[in-house]
Amino acid sequence: MAECSISKEVKEMMDKFDKSGDGNITFDEVVKRLRETGSKDPLRAASSMFIALDKDKNGIIELKEVEVHKAELGAKKLQKAINNICNNFLKGYDANKDGKVSWDEVCDYVNKNNPDAIAPLLIVENFFCELDKDNDKVITKKEIKEYYSKYNSLPAQ
Repeated sequence: MAECSISKEVKEMMDKFDKSGDGNITFDEVVKRLRETGSKDPLRAASSMFIALDKDKNGIIELKEVEVHKAELGAKKLQKAINNICNNFLKGYDANKDGKVSWDEVCDYVNKNNPDAIAPLLIVENFFCELDKDNDKVITKKEIKEYYSKYNSLPAQ
């Protein structure tokens, strides 16, 4: 992996533990660093760290494993944010609380919340054009998640 693609945060973390300078972190290096920083139970903390990061179970934490872990955490946070957006979307538009949003529900919402809108039908059409991928005049939770996931380069779940 090229040096420029390594995040500063990951590089700094690796440098704190990698006393040999080989770009990898051994269990002993982690235990030693944790003892230096006053950890109450460095063996347990090191074991937890290796369980989380040493994905190939070779006894070494490699840079790519740290990057993958960081990406996974980011993906989980983003997926949680997408779920929150989806739930808030439904709260705002799903008047009959059936877990999906119909054309009529969006029309009612637009008319109620934008009474002075010049072209309310155009607003609804654009809305459905973006979100209603099967063109059935109903926006499902799956379609909402797919829409937001697409813009965040994540697969919808």
